Amino acid sequence: MKLSAPPRVVAVVGVQGEGKTAFWDSLMWLARTSAMPCPQSPGAPAGRSPPQELSVATVDLQGKRWTFIDCPSAPEAFQETQHALMISDAALVVCDAREDCARALAPVLRFLDSRRIPHFFFLNALNESGASVRALLSSLQVVSAHPLVLREFPLREGQRTVGVVDLVSEHSWGVTAASDAPPMVVPASQRPIEQAARRQMLERLADQDDELLEALVEDSVPPPEMLHEQMARALKDNRLVPVFIGSAEQGWGLAQLLEGLRHEAPTVEETRVRLHLTAEGGPLAQCFKTYHLPQEGKQCLMRLWRGQVEDGSTLGGIRIEGVLRPHGAAQHSIGTALMGEVMAIRRLDQVHTGDLVGADGVSRPNDWPQ
Repeated sequence: MKLSAPPRVVAVVGVQGEGKTAFWDSLMWLARTSAMPCPQSPGAPAGRSPPQELSVATVDLQGKRWTFIDCPSAPEAFQETQHALMISDAALVVCDAREDCARALAPVLRFLDSRRIPHFFFLNALNESGASVRALLSSLQVVSAHPLVLREFPLREGQRTVGVVDLVSEHSWGVTAASDAPPMVVPASQRPIEQAARRQMLERLADQDDELLEALVEDSVPPPEMLHEQMARALKDNRLVPVFIGSAEQGWGLAQLLEGLRHEAPTVEETRVRLHLTAEGGPLAQCFKTYHLPQEGKQCLMRLWRGQVEDGSTLGGIRIEGVLRPHGAAQHSIGTALMGEVMAIRRLDQVHTGDLVGADGVSRPNDWPQ
């Protein structure tokens, strides 16, 4: 499959529990793939890995390649989550509609804010709990250093969400697990509230965008394509955090979330600039996880920041034999890894987690979390 752009990497984080697990499973179903977690710790039961293990899945969606990293939720594995976040273009924070979710997410949000890592929220299981979006946003805003901006507006009948409005495109659809959700007319009784929510989003977006601010003053709103660009810039600059809604358990909202990621998540080139890595030079990869397999020996999971790596290439002064793409418990030989991809390389014994690895040498970044 020919790709229209380099792959993007998104780390999925959240509170330990059924909600995040259901989100990952629904995401894999939507991508028409299956990704069981990566090799389990010795003695772990068969099936899903323990919550201190990360899992990697690479999927192709609408001509674009994405690598999603299911980060461990267990508090004792927080360092592994930090390492995955460091090489990601964006993070996707799954928040279940429960009272303690904001408090439990505080450590990861502090890390995202301190490292200026762009991130999205997905408010999960609103229907199942009957929770208020406004109340959830208020509790999350307390632990977020950046303004939370609702990207979607829920259409309700009583306590039940029956539809959603995209506040950028103003498309509205009924709640369904299908990726081609049926269009839905916004009820007249909810139109003023929806318009107020959209105005609030636009005003927040215009806070540091003079062109948009001038358009709003003149009651002229740019087309959705331009709003997506402005939202992407604001996200990249850490001026706001977009918030999407849905239900992983019932399967709705994820297709629209992926559409938002497609329009607004940073690219590998933009992430490289954020990390102060240069575009010039030969291949440059960064190791974010190492582990030992019984027969293969040491293996490094790496993000390729520039160039390409293929069988027989040199990394860290060592000729590599085999370039693998991790996908859950499986690994597939790909021959060549391109800029932006996550790859697995064996027997780089001198490489440690966090190291930057070029063709001829290894260096240690000063800001890698310990």
